[in-house]
Amino acid sequence: MRYPAVSGSFYPAQPANLQRMVDAFLAKAKKEVKPRKCISIIVPHAGYIYSGQTAAYSFAAAEEILKRPNTTAIFIGPNHTGLGNPISVSFDDWKTPIGTTSTDLPLAGAIIKSLSIITKNEGAHLMEHSIEVQLPFLQTINAKAKMVAICMGRQDGPTAKLVGEAIAKTIARPEFSDRNILLIASSDFTHYESGENARAHDAQPLEFIKALAADEFEQEVEASALSICGHGPIAAVIHASKLLGAKSASLLRYTNSGKETNGDESQVVAYASFVII
Repeated sequence: MRYPAVSGSFYPAQPANLQRMVDAFLAKAKKEVKPRKCISIIVPHAGYIYSGQTAAYSFAAAEEILKRPNTTAIFIGPNHTGLGNPISVSFDDWKTPIGTTSTDLPLAGAIIKSLSIITKNEGAHLMEHSIEVQLPFLQTINAKAKMVAICMGRQDGPTAKLVGEAIAKTIARPEFSDRNILLIASSDFTHYESGENARAHDAQPLEFIKALAADEFEQEVEASALSICGHGPIAAVIHASKLLGAKSASLLRYTNSGKETNGDESQVVAYASFVII
């Protein structure tokens, strides 16, 4: 069992309080976004007071997809801790204060067999928050949904492309045709700059995501030394989504930690939510 690492810090530890918070985020988001027939979503992963509402936009847009029977959410998040292997897949079930989500073991096993750099490893996930904070949203929308958690310690462009291609080819195999699968990339955007600078730095990457231009997105991150912490997961999900038939991405919300709290934008972390369709 993978037990919560950031319960009580990134989100409430008390089940009722956490459930109320998630319900409120989703209720507000559903008033502002329409359901989409999406292949994947991009969500932020900071503390809920900062990024929870933005994450809820993507989950609300994907709610009809996630509610379907036999759903598996494939989460791809960055590795902030340095633990584990370059691309680490968890085989554990994951617990939060409001429930437990089982790993789709046949799918997880097939993914690690699809590419040599993708391996089974729990250490990378032990203290990592980028996937954990998404689970209360999934558990609220569909308590029966399963998951596969993939932590990317190696995030360069070529690796992201290989990982995305491997995931797409795996889930397209006949034995997984009964699965209803949603890909979820976890990433925040510009870190610890002014809101004005964050908007300037993120403008071009946001446009590349809208165009599903994963290679150009990764080149911009590298050339401009951008602090988009989950750029590899974003690129991997774009590559996979295109192979699965995606044609475009829509930006649902872009904001930052200052706007979401006290209005001070002198030093912020930026957040974006997307659907890829």
